Amino acid sequence: MNVAIKFAGILFVVAICASSLTLAMTDEVEDSSQCDDKDSAWCIAPRVDKTLEPLANATQPKLATPQWMQPKTEPEARTVTYDVRTRGTISADIGEFSQLAAQTLNDSRGWAKLGVSFKEVDGNSDFTLWLSEASSMTTFSATGCDTTYSCSVGRDNIINQDRWLKSTPSWIGADGDLRSYRQMVVNHEVGHWLGHGHRTCDLPGSDAAVMQQQSISMQGCKPNAWPLSSELYAPKLGIRS
Repeated sequence: MNVAIKFAGILFVVAICASSLTLAMTDEVEDSSQCDDKDSAWCIAPRVDKTLEPLANATQPKLATPQWMQPKTEPEARTVTYDVRTRGTISADIGEFSQLAAQTLNDSRGWAKLGVSFKEVDGNSDFTLWLSEASSMTTFSATGCDTTYSCSVGRDNIINQDRWLKSTPSWIGADGDLRSYRQMVVNHEVGHWLGHGHRTCDLPGSDAAVMQQQSISMQGCKPNAWPLSSELYAPKLGIRS
């Protein structure tokens, strides 16, 4: 019986305390002067407008999602624009030239590996791809271009029509076909615009670098129309290897 009485007494005291605390937290509190001891942890002072901050307005702390848990997004491909022009008397099919150039530049084996797409436009482009009569090649540069091979001068990438139609003895002698030569020469000249210089044959019997002057000499390497993995960078676009 004594235990029950004591337990009931404890419950009564807890109930009284809870009731007092509830009253202290309601709008009934007029001001903080009702607290005898304002420094007491039990003294709940009202706001200036004499209301307590509703718990419903309390904001929950927001935890940042760790970087490794965030969904991965693929970087947006950069688009490089170019226009196609001709100079001199052109006997080659310009439509075929334009089509093969577009296919070559956006081929997954080529410069597109840099995360770049190439789009032909009418004017206001990043660079110009020319098909030029051989005798007109030197009009682009008297020192940088000649009537025998293709060349690049600044934003102009010029394909020599004779090379486009016939390729070269060096390429043919290494069993290279005409379509692959055309792909190579487009990739080679645009490679200059991207910021590449010339390469040499690193290992005889292996694929030549696309920036090797394969039109002149294979140097013991095999014909290759596509950039090697060691060539996949583009200083012009700020893309490093």
